[in-house]
Parts: sequence; structure tokens; C-alpha cells
Amino acid sequence: MATTTDRGPSTSPTGGDAPVGPEFRTRRSLSRAWVSIALVPAFFALSFVVQTGIYAWTGYDPSAGDEPLSASLAAADPGLAIVLVPCVAAVVHGVRASRDGDRTGGIPAGFGALLAIGATVLTLLNL
Repeated sequence: MATTTDRGPSTSPTGGDAPVGPEFRTRRSLSRAWVSIALVPAFFALSFVVQTGIYAWTGYDPSAGDEPLSASLAAADPGLAIVLVPCVAAVVHGVRASRDGDRTGGIPAGFGALLAIGATVLTLLNL
């Protein structure tokens, strides 16, 4: 009795004819790293909206400068977490692409790390 689960090494797990070799994984990781970098501005805007909403929810106006540290931290923590999501994804996928043999994976990984450091510093300065 023949088994139908053996698809061979050159087909995808879904049964199609798409390659799943190391070159495909490397290109996919590099593409995901660059897409993550491209998503940073959108996540930054989302973070701004969330932080503004949290300030409004707590009843403080951040432009007045009279909010307590607890309100600033309540808004800054989720805001920073939102901004860091695509930065960390860019670093992870960039390093994975670099490890798999594409040395250009270090470029989006470096951008992601710099953007994460910049967002963290900016958040800490605004507390």
C-alpha cells in the first residue's frame, strides 16, 4: 500500500509546487524584515492614537504638562510596546536571513534595532 503523504523535498507542505528550500526561506525572511521596517510609521501612528486615548481616558491633557508620572507610564508602556512590534520583527527576520546566508539581512535588522532604540529613548525623554 502506497502512502500519499510523501510529497518529496521540492514541494510545499500544502501540496503545491512552491519551493521550500533554504533560498526560499532566506528570501521570505528578508522580505518580512523589510515589510516590518515599512510598517514602523503605521505602528508609530497607532501608538500615538493609543497614547492619546489613554491620556483622555485617565482625564489628563499631556500638552498641559501637569499629568502625574502614573498617567504618563500608563500611556507610554502600551505605546512603546506597539512601536516595538515591527522593530523587533525586523531584527528577528533580518538576523534569520543573515544567518541563512543573505548578508543583506543585517541592513533591516540594523534599521529595526536603531528604530527600537530611538523609540525607547524618545519615550523615556517624554515621561
